[in-house]
Amino acid sequence: MTSSTIDRILDAAEAEFAAHGFVETSLRTITTKAKVNLAAVNYHFGSKKGLIQAVTDRFLGPLTHLLQVQLSAYEKSTNKSDDNEQELRVLLGVLARSCQQVAQQNHHRLAVFARLINTAYSQSQGHLRKHLNHQYGASFLYFMKLLRKHMPVMTNEQFFWRFHYLLGILVFSLSSSEALLAICEREYASNRSLDQIMADILPVMASAAQAPILGDF
Repeated sequence: MTSSTIDRILDAAEAEFAAHGFVETSLRTITTKAKVNLAAVNYHFGSKKGLIQAVTDRFLGPLTHLLQVQLSAYEKSTNKSDDNEQELRVLLGVLARSCQQVAQQNHHRLAVFARLINTAYSQSQGHLRKHLNHQYGASFLYFMKLLRKHMPVMTNEQFFWRFHYLLGILVFSLSSSEALLAICEREYASNRSLDQIMADILPVMASAAQAPILGDF
């Protein structure tokens, strides 16, 4: 089997999982879309679980690599500030640029990935959460550790929610950027760019990261 065959399988699986979920999508549907036989899926991915993991690796593998490279450069930088909000903008910018670069390789992939992760947490896909933690947990824990230094003191649970709120802002804005830009052009006669969205979103995310902790958990 060639890499093009593997790509066809992954493309079909990515689209079908995103549209219909992991449980509802059969391997037969995927193989029909990819124009391959079931043996090809089993040979390259071992099982449906292996295929699910490979689909998520397509986004998270490159993303994690970019994140690691940029965080390494950040750690070596001598231009760090004592201003927490400024440092949050820098760190969140690292994450945002990494997501943007991966999404630019395939402008549908971030939207598909967002739906896949939502499905992973809303369906019984414990193997996927375990795989994500094993493969990428250390890199994201390191990023979160750096981020947390510049945020208000909070419990681990409070940070869990705060971090996922921030991810929600970023992923929705990037994954829906084409639709949002089209609405902006139609409703406000404004031709904005993705770079402008990125410039706008970082102060919003930094402010959200620093918002006071209200109420008890």
